[in-house]
Amino acid sequence: MEILTLREFLGQVREVLEFAYPLQYRITAEIARLNIHNQSGHCFPDLVEKEGNVVVAKARGAIWKSNLTGILKKFRDVVGEDLKEGMKVLFVVEVRFHEVYGLRLNILDIDPSYTLGEFALTRKKVLAQLEKEGLLTKNKQLPFPLVPQRIAIISSESSAGYEDFLNTLHNNPYGYQFFITLFPAYMQGEQAEPSILAALERCYKRRRQYDILVIIRGGGDNVDLHCFDSYNIGKAIACFPLPVLSGIGHTRDETVIDIVAYKKLISPTATGEFVVSRMRNFEEKLEGISSRFVDFTRGILTKQDAFIKEAGSHLKIFADFFLHKANQNFNIIISDFRTNVSKCIASREFFLKQVPDTLASALRVYVKGRINFLERQEDRISFMSPINVLKRGYSITFKDGRVVKDVSELKKGEIIETQLYRGKIKSKVEEKDGG
Repeated sequence: MEILTLREFLGQVREVLEFAYPLQYRITAEIARLNIHNQSGHCFPDLVEKEGNVVVAKARGAIWKSNLTGILKKFRDVVGEDLKEGMKVLFVVEVRFHEVYGLRLNILDIDPSYTLGEFALTRKKVLAQLEKEGLLTKNKQLPFPLVPQRIAIISSESSAGYEDFLNTLHNNPYGYQFFITLFPAYMQGEQAEPSILAALERCYKRRRQYDILVIIRGGGDNVDLHCFDSYNIGKAIACFPLPVLSGIGHTRDETVIDIVAYKKLISPTATGEFVVSRMRNFEEKLEGISSRFVDFTRGILTKQDAFIKEAGSHLKIFADFFLHKANQNFNIIISDFRTNVSKCIASREFFLKQVPDTLASALRVYVKGRINFLERQEDRISFMSPINVLKRGYSITFKDGRVVKDVSELKKGEIIETQLYRGKIKSKVEEKDGG
C-alpha cells in the first residue's frame, strides 16, 4: 500500500471532489452565522440544515467580496430586508476543497424568491393557527368609539411616519383635539418583536386611559416588515381590549398585524385621516340630530302656540261665563248670609234674656249641693276627733307631755300619764313587754 503525506492525500480528495462535482448546484440551507469580515470584505457564512431543533447537516460557505455587494443588494430589493442569520435561503454554489481550509461551498448567487416563499409559508402557518384559535376577527368585533380622542401609539419616536400621523391629527381642518401617548418601540430589526410586545404590555396596563391603539411604522422602503408576521404580536393585537389600527404603510402582501387589527390603513397619514373622519362622522351625525331636534321642537312650539291661542280664546269665554255665574252665586250667598245673621241675632237675643234666670237657678242648686257636702265632711271630722275616740274606750299615754307611741321609749321607774275620756291617771312603769 502506497504511503502518502497528508497534503498528498488531501490533494487527491480535492481532485476527486472537483471531478465528481464540476457544476454549479442549487441548495437550500439556513444561515447559522454570516461572518462578514469588514477588513477583507469577504463573507464566510455557516450553513446548516435542521430537523426540528437538531442540526443534521453543516457546511461552511464563502461569498467573495466581488459577489457580496450584488448578492446583498439583490436580496434586499426583492425580500424587503437585509440578509441575516436565521433565514432559510436558496443558494447557487460550487464545491471547493482546500488542503488547509477543508470543504467549502463557494456561493455564486442566491434566489430571494425562495426566501419570500418561506416568509409567506410562515405567515400562512401563523394565520392558520390564529384562525384555529378564533382570533382573526376578534379585534374587529370590538365596538369602535364614537369619539376616538384618546390615542395610544406604538411607534419609533424618531420615525417619519409617526410625525406624519401627528401632523395629520393636530392640523385637522375641524380643530379637533386629540390626547396622544407614545409607547416607543423598535419597528425593524431583530429587536422589533420583543420591543413591540413590551410596548403592548405597557399599553395594556393603562388601557382604560385610551379609546384606540395605533401602530405606526416609519416611512421609506419596505424593510424588515417580517417582524409584523410574528405569531406572538398577532395574538397580542387580536386579543387587545381596544380597537387597533395598523398604519404600517407598505404595498406588499398584508402582514399578520394588518389582518388581525381592527382596520388596516395604507400609511400613517391615511391612519390619521381615518381617525379624523370618524370624529367628523360623529359631529355630522350630532349636527343632523341637532337639526332634526330643532325642527321637531319648532314644530311642537308652533302647534303649542296655536293651541295656546285657541285655548286662550276659549278660556276668556269660559272665564266671563264663570265670573258672571260666580257673581250671581255671590249675591245669593250675601242675601242668605244677611238673612241667617238676622235669624241668629234674634235667636241669641232670646237666649241672652233667659241667661240671668237660668244662671240664678243653677247657682242655687250648686250652693245647696256644696252645703250638703260640707255638712257630711263635718260629720266625718267630728267622728274622727280625739274626744270621740276616747269616748269609745281608747286612751292616750303621755311622758313628759309627749305622746308615747312605742314601749321602747319608756324605762322602768318612769312616771307616765294616761288621758281617758273623763280624767287622767298617773302611774309608774314597773315592767314592759316588748321593746
